[in-house]
Amino acid sequence: MASGSRKNSLKPALSVMSVGIEMGVAVAVGFFAGSWLDSRLGTEPWLMCVFVVFGIVAAFKGLWRTAKKYWDDGDGSGGANGDSGGGR
Repeated sequence: MASGSRKNSLKPALSVMSVGIEMGVAVAVGFFAGSWLDSRLGTEPWLMCVFVVFGIVAAFKGLWRTAKKYWDDGDGSGGANGDSGGGR
């Protein structure tokens, strides 16, 4: 039984740790996609900048999604009763 409870405690930790990798990959994909399009279209550095911004937005969207998942689950209420401290 100890291994089952350990797996249950590691799952959220691994999910949260993967956010950093997800953020780095999103920005890197934006950079390389924008650089490739710039080299093909001759628009350097504009598309690279645009796609890096898209990557940053995607990275923070992933961060927000993971954070919201654990904020809602953290107090056991599911965040539905308005006691989440969000001020709204």
